[in-house]
Amino acid sequence: MTSEEPRQLDLGRHLLRMRITAGSFLATLPLVVVGLWIVPHRASAALSPATVTIAAVVVSLWIGFSANRDAQKRLEQIRRAAAVHGDDERLLRDHWFVYIVVLLRLEVLVVGGVVVAVWGMGPAIGLWLVLLGGLMIALTWPTARKTQLLLGRVRALRGGDRDSQ
Repeated sequence: MTSEEPRQLDLGRHLLRMRITAGSFLATLPLVVVGLWIVPHRASAALSPATVTIAAVVVSLWIGFSANRDAQKRLEQIRRAAAVHGDDERLLRDHWFVYIVVLLRLEVLVVGGVVVAVWGMGPAIGLWLVLLGGLMIALTWPTARKTQLLLGRVRALRGGDRDSQ
């Protein structure tokens, strides 16, 4: 394909890939919830259950709630890069990678819930972290509007000149 031939973006494929990624993270949640009560509680030799719980909750919440701030920085970087290189396919691929990082950071809440259930104060407490992680993952569900907004912001950075070519 030459640079003169316009290339049609496949937003449907991008959204499908993003939704499959999100769905795979969400699909693990029921297994984790069941696992909270199946895995036997193990006492920590060095720390009390309350200390383990507090540490797991603080670390999980910090990493989970800072995911949005980190994602905004990464999205700004890929928007600026896309404004320079002009490759919308690369922009969408980079968008997907940023999304995976966000999901992994939110998954830390789920892992924190498992830590609380196994070494901390038990599954009833750990469940709340798992559910919070699941809720935050669900709130990141990819939509066409979000993707169009990303593309629109990149086009605005380019000065709109790519649309007329």
